[in-house]
Amino acid sequence: MLSRAFLRGSRLRNVASYHKLWRRTLASANPVSASVESSFGVINPKKAYFRKASFAAGATFAALLSYLFLDPSEGDITVSELRKHNSINDCWIALNGQVYDITSFLHMHPGGVARLLEVAGSDATEKFYQIHSDAVFDKMKDNFVYVGNLRGNVVNELTEEEVKIMEMKKRLPPLSAIFSVSDFENIAKHVLPKSTFMYYATGASDEFTIRENHYAYSRVFFRPRVLHESVREVDTSTTFLGTKVSLPFYITAFAGSKLAHPLGELNLQSASYDANVMQMVPKMVSYGIDKFFEHVPADQNQWMQYHFDNQQEVDDVVEFVRKVEKQPSVKGFFFNVDLADIGNREKDTRQRSAEADTEELDMLVSNTYNHYPLLTWNTIDKILDATDLPVGLKGIQRGEDVVIAAEKGVKAVVLSNHGGRQLDFSRPPLEVLAEARAMLKEKNLEDKIELYVDGGIRRGSDIIKALCLGAKGVGLGRPFLYAMAGYGEDGVSKLISILDGEIQNNMRLLGVGRIEDLNESFIDAKSLALRNPRTNDALYDEAYEQLFFPAFKKSV
Repeated sequence: MLSRAFLRGSRLRNVASYHKLWRRTLASANPVSASVESSFGVINPKKAYFRKASFAAGATFAALLSYLFLDPSEGDITVSELRKHNSINDCWIALNGQVYDITSFLHMHPGGVARLLEVAGSDATEKFYQIHSDAVFDKMKDNFVYVGNLRGNVVNELTEEEVKIMEMKKRLPPLSAIFSVSDFENIAKHVLPKSTFMYYATGASDEFTIRENHYAYSRVFFRPRVLHESVREVDTSTTFLGTKVSLPFYITAFAGSKLAHPLGELNLQSASYDANVMQMVPKMVSYGIDKFFEHVPADQNQWMQYHFDNQQEVDDVVEFVRKVEKQPSVKGFFFNVDLADIGNREKDTRQRSAEADTEELDMLVSNTYNHYPLLTWNTIDKILDATDLPVGLKGIQRGEDVVIAAEKGVKAVVLSNHGGRQLDFSRPPLEVLAEARAMLKEKNLEDKIELYVDGGIRRGSDIIKALCLGAKGVGLGRPFLYAMAGYGEDGVSKLISILDGEIQNNMRLLGVGRIEDLNESFIDAKSLALRNPRTNDALYDEAYEQLFFPAFKKSV
């Protein structure tokens, strides 16, 4: 197990040290430190076979023509040769010292064409492992065409943005000057690359939903009681699916933690363990599921999140569940059910296409349907039969579906619109919570299923309002990414502490001493569904990154 002392010590070292320490600690966890053959089982093909495979894989004619002139000796791809193949019709990348043609894979990439074009014609190793693991590479590699070994090292000069970020990190405010989630978000805007921040912050289309997720909380007001002795001692502990936790919120699942900080989910794991806060571990955990769980204490409290990228994963779900449920820290499963397609995440796409040429731009903005597998309630029945651990569904957006889930024996749902990243104009989860609670009461099912919400939470008061409306707990995602971006694990712990303090303060002022005593009598939610006009949240609005129009060219 990685000791917490190691993780805490890592915070004091620079970025380069993070990578070195991690490689020394986990040996082959990062394939940069091991041979590609031993890490991935990739066998160098003969050139004749390679050319045949290239045609079968759909490589472009321009790319194939260039293969004929390559030196077939070991280390035959020079850096200058690699750099030539940097377009949407002829795209090579280097990974762990080997060069691959990924032209035919560009439009198969779940993360979109733009992310791959950012590293076209260069060494993509560092960026790949910021968001992917060995396990992901194993799945992707069959769609890559091996070209040869890379001769030499790709050395990139620091960009103006990278220099600015380094300078801003030296000038970070002390954590003692951070008082809210919005403070962390503002810091993240200055210490993350613009493309990374836009990836985190993006919503769908015109982003009405991402904003309404937050502003729904401003339409609910408190009804405090006074002269009540229960406020002398405030207890913030509760149970999530039978597991005792110290606070009524959890760190929800999200991909790309290493884009915010080199230790990624390890920061979240360590801080949540120290505070006894539930962590929802993402399927796309940066280290791979197996490696990550090797270093998790047996007495930690975690949920496992999973989504299906293809039909094979649906077919193999029983095997997956039975494997992961052996992890002593895993107390339940949550399956995404809101991924019939990927939302139109326009802010992210606009940022990535800002500097693309005309040909590439047409490809970047094309409306490509992602062929996700069809999930039905029969799929959920199959999952329920596979495990004795509680099963939850993430991404429910209407009360009728909550009722069906409860009737089928699903133990929890997360009322969520994917942080406003899927279907714009989906209702805020807080509204769905009020609807679902009423429907469950009508069917006498309210004790059969636990309700959770995520999206838009920025204050302890938001958490209290959701609990009063019937939520068992709430999930936070972006706020923890923002906290980690500037301050690593210390930032995560600080955010937990801020929310803890706000929850206790709000409970005292409400006249409530225990989480289980919160109920609808403490709130006035009559205006919840009245979406306009609204009360402005100045800090939230200041931190919000607006969509932008395409820029005119600087010169003709």
